[in-house]
Amino acid sequence: MAYKILIADDDQMSRKVMSLILSNDKNSVYSVVECCDGIEAWEKIQTELPDLVLLDWQMPGLSGLEVTKLIKKNYKVISVIIVTGKITSEDLRLALENGANDYIKKPIDKIELLARTKSALNLHDSLEEVEFKNKRILSQIDDLNKLSLIVRQTANSVLIFTPDGELEWANEGFHNMYGYTFGEFVQKYGTNISSISFNSQINSKIEELFETKHSVSYTTKCRVKYGATKWIQTTLTPIFDGKRIEKFIAIETDISQQKRTELELIKRNEETRKLIQEVQKANLELERQRLEILEKNRMIEEESQKADKLLLNILPQYVVSQLKTYGSSMPRNYKMASVMFTDFQGFTKSCENLTPFQIVDALHFFFSKFDDIINCHFIEKIKTIGDSYMCVGGIPLRNKSNPIDVILAALEIKKFMSTYREKYANLNLPDWNLRIGIHTGALIAGMVGKIKFAYDTWGDSVNVAKRIESADEIGCINISSVTYKYVKDYFVCRYRGSVEIKNHKDIDMYFVDRLLPEYSLDDEGYYPNDKFLEILNSI
Repeated sequence: MAYKILIADDDQMSRKVMSLILSNDKNSVYSVVECCDGIEAWEKIQTELPDLVLLDWQMPGLSGLEVTKLIKKNYKVISVIIVTGKITSEDLRLALENGANDYIKKPIDKIELLARTKSALNLHDSLEEVEFKNKRILSQIDDLNKLSLIVRQTANSVLIFTPDGELEWANEGFHNMYGYTFGEFVQKYGTNISSISFNSQINSKIEELFETKHSVSYTTKCRVKYGATKWIQTTLTPIFDGKRIEKFIAIETDISQQKRTELELIKRNEETRKLIQEVQKANLELERQRLEILEKNRMIEEESQKADKLLLNILPQYVVSQLKTYGSSMPRNYKMASVMFTDFQGFTKSCENLTPFQIVDALHFFFSKFDDIINCHFIEKIKTIGDSYMCVGGIPLRNKSNPIDVILAALEIKKFMSTYREKYANLNLPDWNLRIGIHTGALIAGMVGKIKFAYDTWGDSVNVAKRIESADEIGCINISSVTYKYVKDYFVCRYRGSVEIKNHKDIDMYFVDRLLPEYSLDDEGYYPNDKFLEILNSI
């Protein structure tokens, strides 16, 4: 069966997306009608009579909620889904109180749209079925009234009594109704209405007849000659002779079938009431499940975001993406990257007078500051080993400015180490002196192992950088001649000579003192000015 769906949204793109998704659903057949505002939507609803209406919350003319009120007032079986960017519980409550059956948040998600559309159409079918059953019950009641009229006019029992209540005559209908002949009945029950009536209130009914001079009626349940139980409706009507009641007539109608029908209707009404309650209960359960699913999805999303945030604190973005997509990550080659190592001179000796907690707190303090500094210069932190801190510029995103970026970060770290004793005197930090070594060259970066993933780098450039740091002097920034070639035009560098390092020939090394004055924002040459930043952005 093809369902007719009306989409009302003043956002053409959103409207077309929903229409396209529903029209192309292979599992269902939907006839989609579109309109761009609330007034047009209400007009089309009255002419098209859709099964489901998707309403944007905010539209010109009439809002989605105003149209919803009109729909629920005039067409109760039409399901309504509010489409909105509002997702708070208060918004949801307001939408449901105004008659909406469900809501979909923007931007539109295909799976969510199809699922909620199917659920809303199922609700529409249930409400339509209930309304059909109610109409059928009303029709049956009407038919029963007509049948009752016919029964009263045919095959009735008619009895005539004297004013003092003595039975004088009964028609053939009496015999058909009770199974007794007139003589048999009189012989068994007598002739006075008080004795032959099966109604315990008969005397009060007769008194009422004489007082009002109008007909009185009552219904009695009785057992006839052959044991069957019947419901008899009796009407006592006075016959006047001038002003005096000469006779009164009892017209009796067998309404047993009508009673059974009424009882059946009561039973059906009860079943219908229970069915409606079950539908309402099912809808409440569906709503509860939907809200539970939403809450679980929210919790899953929160946990996913926490997991992603944690992974991004450990691994670069591209590694996280590859792990989530493929379950592994391939290493990358970098032709040019700048490696920086730092360590504290005499760290082991200075720790002899410190507790483990003091050592860890101090390292956390310094390395956290280093993290803040390198994050501002597009530098990737690799690891810390004891008091050694390692980071690399130019990975995972390749750039040509990485030698400059790393030296700018090194200058800030140097500045921080020269001032922390005064700024943080209240923390009682140890008096540690830092060495910094930087080298630029090729390396490989990636992730290895199956558990406790770690992003790391390999290559001779890493080893050289570590050796340069070990050969540094306290409070200085020691760089290789390779790095010097990239930065010499921007920084004040001092040649310190050729220095022998392990497993390598002698390497020319330089100390970086500061930025050139024309590129420095401050007098000491630690921070770049706008002119230098413009040059850096163009590299």
